[in-house]
Amino acid sequence: MIRHALAEGWLLLRHRGATSLVLALALAVPIALAGVGLTVNLWLGPVAALSPEISKVAVLLHPRLDDEQRRQWIATEASVHPEWVLLEVSAGELAERLGRWFPYLDELLASGDASMPPLIEIETADPETVGVLEGRPEVLAVGPRSSLPVLFGRVARGLAWGVGVVSAVLLASALLLAAVWVHLELFRHADELTIMRLVGATEGTVRGPFLVAVAVPAAVAGGLSVAASSAIVAGLGRLVATLGLPPLTMPPAVLLLQAAAAVTLPVAAALITLARHTADHIDG
Repeated sequence: MIRHALAEGWLLLRHRGATSLVLALALAVPIALAGVGLTVNLWLGPVAALSPEISKVAVLLHPRLDDEQRRQWIATEASVHPEWVLLEVSAGELAERLGRWFPYLDELLASGDASMPPLIEIETADPETVGVLEGRPEVLAVGPRSSLPVLFGRVARGLAWGVGVVSAVLLASALLLAAVWVHLELFRHADELTIMRLVGATEGTVRGPFLVAVAVPAAVAGGLSVAASSAIVAGLGRLVATLGLPPLTMPPAVLLLQAAAAVTLPVAAALITLARHTADHIDG
């Protein structure tokens, strides 16, 4: 039976050589893109984890406030807004931050002539509530409501979900494509299959050639998808490296998953289609 399946399957591939090649390419493209999507999703995971539930908002107070007035202001805001955590940034730490952000201020900061306004950082789950401090005479400025880690984390999380959905749709399209191809081949060979069943051929003998005819393009698709996704990820890796971002590499597990999906998905679609065809034949 195996020899028959291999021989007849090879004949199907020879007669449908161009179609089989198109099938392999059509399977390789979505599976390769799904592999790239999964790799990007894994790469974005640590960035998405930067999006915490607590945000930190900077508040700059007026320099005319002395130490006692500043402590009183912090205590008052803490009692009015118990959901806030108010942390005072020392003058030395603020000078270090300013020197790191604006190197041209180093000389002025080192001279001691600069008057450093008090900086308060407010940790809260709802950063928009800090907006009530704007416009008060003791407040010079209120910083952005969303920190960069929070912003990057939220963008990365949304992008990861989008990539995951697109990858799932691409894999589903590959599965549907293989099923349609098997269905068309069954339709083309309907008379031959009927004769085979009439002379007592088993279902394994009937189905074997079609499984071989699907498995070979699927194996080719697996190799093509692995090569294509590796090349795409290598190009993306060089791009993110120039931007100073964490390295992007293709995990070996993703390559193995691609190769397995390229073979198992089309063969599973073929088995389902053949089973439905057999059921329709028996009912008929």
